[in-house]
Amino acid sequence: MSNPSAVATTGAPTAKPVEKTPSYAWPCLIVSLLAGIGMVFAWMWLPGVTFPVFKSWLAENNAFFANPANFSLLSNVMGLVPIGALIMALPTTFLVRKFGPKATTLIGLGAAVVGTSLSAATVGGDFYFFLAGRFILGLGLSTCVVAGPTCVSIWFPDSTRGRAMAIWSCWAPIGIFLSNFVNDGVYHLVGSNIANLQWVWAVVALALGIVFAIVFREPRAEERSQVSPDRKPLKAVIKFFKSRQLWCLIIMFAIFNYMNYAFSQYLKTWLQTPELLGGFGWDATTAGLWGGLIVACGALAPIGGLILDKTPKDKKYLCVVVGILGLTICSALVFQASFFIPYVLFFCIGNMMLNACCRPLVPTFVFKGGATAVAFGLSFLTLGQYAGQIATSYVFAPFSNSLTAASNVAIEAKKAVLASGGTPADFGAAIGQAAQGALAQGIHVDPMLAFWALVPVGIIGCLLSFGVKPPKKPATAPADESAQGQTASQH
Repeated sequence: MSNPSAVATTGAPTAKPVEKTPSYAWPCLIVSLLAGIGMVFAWMWLPGVTFPVFKSWLAENNAFFANPANFSLLSNVMGLVPIGALIMALPTTFLVRKFGPKATTLIGLGAAVVGTSLSAATVGGDFYFFLAGRFILGLGLSTCVVAGPTCVSIWFPDSTRGRAMAIWSCWAPIGIFLSNFVNDGVYHLVGSNIANLQWVWAVVALALGIVFAIVFREPRAEERSQVSPDRKPLKAVIKFFKSRQLWCLIIMFAIFNYMNYAFSQYLKTWLQTPELLGGFGWDATTAGLWGGLIVACGALAPIGGLILDKTPKDKKYLCVVVGILGLTICSALVFQASFFIPYVLFFCIGNMMLNACCRPLVPTFVFKGGATAVAFGLSFLTLGQYAGQIATSYVFAPFSNSLTAASNVAIEAKKAVLASGGTPADFGAAIGQAAQGALAQGIHVDPMLAFWALVPVGIIGCLLSFGVKPPKKPATAPADESAQGQTASQH
């Protein structure tokens, strides 16, 4: 049974996919990217103002936190967002199938606005409702992460899809860097009020949603890429998911996110850890600036996308191999100050290539299934993304404990100086003395804990990346293969 909402007209021949990028594809890409960045501001405002500031605000403005034990709930403020995203990843395919990628993106933005508004309205009163708002935000985030690149894929032909989807993939690194850069200033601008800060980002998400609704449209028949906007029934596209290359890519993407989240989650803390204990001893401002820039290197994805576009079809898998190999080498060097420069170099190579390649390659495996198949593939990719991120915190618990203990040496030393009437000028000597005592007790950053948690997994990712290599084509194709391909693109 055909889909009544399909774009193609029954009985009319489907237009040949374009080879040149339609001019209107670029405005559609820009508004889709802005919509994703708007989601990040609603999601990542807490790291931007930091947990200590948020905790202090709650102690003064929410009676629930008169009991210090309730501060244990703060771990859910960030954790509930990826949990919501994980739950919503696969159902988003059905939304795309039913309503199309544009409407589904707007549904995601609407959920983000509702969730952020609920959090803003209740953060000073009922903290459980605040957490419910964060969960709803996660549902909206996942919806946009699946529908957004689907919107892009139906506009761009094979020749430019790689760089276009790589540009879209910058939504997270650009958004995270900007969020860390502006949130402290916005927080003070709105009267140092966490509720007002969230209202600002709810309004921003709403405004960008309106811009997206006005500007974005689906391509006309003469503007179609190789990825048809037709919304086929799910059972009609399942056959496109028997691809070994696709599943190797999805599992490898989960590994990429597991590894990448480990670097970004602990980097700033490591940079502030005393030198004697294995860190850099930087102040919070310097660590935040350079740590943010390093983590934001995913914004180099358009360069990787250009490389992907210029690489022959049967060699594109090598771009994935280079990316995961870069992160695996980085894993062997990470959290060791003497290898900081090569660590940053390989980290950037890995992020540039994998952010550029993974999402753009999904349509190449399932494009004959139209928008439904692309959304379904991206749903699995998103599922792997957030599953990988959730796993990081548990696997890295031993390393996190050693890093936290080493970092706390500087924090406690500063507190002791201020309590005794000292000034920041006395911090250096106090931290040095405290670090000497901590080292004698065996407290230090142990990079081998990170090595064993990362490198073996990275090697598995490298093996999977070779699985993305396309199979060798038979010497002679069946006579009706071309006709079957044309028939598949019309239904």
